[in-house]
Amino acid sequence: MSTQGWPVREGLLKIAERGRILRPVTPHGPSFAPRRFGNENMKHSFKTFVCAGLAAALCFALSGCGGDDDGFDYGDNDPNLVVCLGDSLTQGYHCIGAPYPTRLAQMSGKTVLNYGVAGAHSEYGASIVGSALSRRPGTVCIMFGSNDVVHGRDMTATKANLRAIVTAAKANGSKVVLAVPPRMSYSHAKFDHRVGYLAEHIRALAKEEGVKLVDFYKAFGEQPERYLNPEDGLHLSDEGGEFVAKKFNSRI
Repeated sequence: MSTQGWPVREGLLKIAERGRILRPVTPHGPSFAPRRFGNENMKHSFKTFVCAGLAAALCFALSGCGGDDDGFDYGDNDPNLVVCLGDSLTQGYHCIGAPYPTRLAQMSGKTVLNYGVAGAHSEYGASIVGSALSRRPGTVCIMFGSNDVVHGRDMTATKANLRAIVTAAKANGSKVVLAVPPRMSYSHAKFDHRVGYLAEHIRALAKEEGVKLVDFYKAFGEQPERYLNPEDGLHLSDEGGEFVAKKFNSRI
């Protein structure tokens, strides 16, 4: 993940737009006006109102506006705010199509902040996680390690940096979704075995810290090329960006 011509910059580089948020419709909108009803009309109106209320409640629950299905306690954090920490795979540099956080916002109906920085290593994530958490996100998605692999960083040090990010997010009361970075192919195929080693460390970390895991090394399968930009076999294709967003969306 070369930084040539694309220097790493401190801080937030890009913010995804607010996702679509569904809200139940009530009968007390701007066009509602009280009406006088006879007994029969009143009964019919009451039944209609009850049915509409049940339908609205069901829509509310299915849309995710009522809170997390697994009963996660967000405390003072915003359950509809997601922070994505990562490198160029998160930022979207050299990826085909929209960055995965933008797609995630559209899929989830939540506000998603893209803290991805091209060329960033895991220690960068540990250095800026406090700034990201000051936004009080309900969920933090973490995907670092690709640059650590390519640039020959020690895997135990990468695991320690990721643990620092995870423990900070947990202390903040945010839900944590930790990702194993994708496989590599084409001109970066020679690094793929090292991604496999890193994957073992990240899987162990997720288990040790009790956080949710999205394993893209496994998910990309034995033929990962469909999910990767053919120009380098490292960044995401359009299909890859959609796939990554869907996987994260299933865990938030």
